[in-house]
Amino acid sequence: MTLKYRTPQHPMIPPITIDKRSPFLGEACALCKEPFAPGDEIVVCPDDATRHHTQCWRANGNKCAAYGCTGHGEVDSPSLNEAVEGEVVTDGHPADDGRSQGNGRSKVRTMPSSSFGCAQGCFLISIGLAVLLFAIACFGLWAMLDYIMIDVLGWSYREPISGVLPAINALILVTSFKLHHNM
Repeated sequence: MTLKYRTPQHPMIPPITIDKRSPFLGEACALCKEPFAPGDEIVVCPDDATRHHTQCWRANGNKCAAYGCTGHGEVDSPSLNEAVEGEVVTDGHPADDGRSQGNGRSKVRTMPSSSFGCAQGCFLISIGLAVLLFAIACFGLWAMLDYIMIDVLGWSYREPISGVLPAINALILVTSFKLHHNM
């Protein structure tokens, strides 16, 4: 297998072409979540082994899309650097026939999907604001109509507050008397 020269500041990541026998066939890209199909070129993050389409890796600024991962590097292309012969080593063992070593699981920390996401929260907040604005608007409308009917048109459609106070006081006294004797 040929490897390109790499520097710590700009590591080159060799792309892998998916075929019918690839262990990554059918897995999902970390960025676009589309499954890998035969003929796709993918990149494996050097830090956490997350797999990405090469286009997704480049679109994400040549860095890993996994939460908390700092993996980065440019995708290796044949025209960039002079090739050097070498052997790919993973976990201290040479890789045979291009298959990955270990259990094939990524070390990516994924965020669990919650039942109450940002969209639902924003939706509930907007409903609450709409109800609040509707209530304020209705109160304002009632207050304006009340002012117009009593003060402008002179229609006395309700009892003045001074006439209602004795009834409210009597209701409070009766209610407190019943509560006191029921205990």
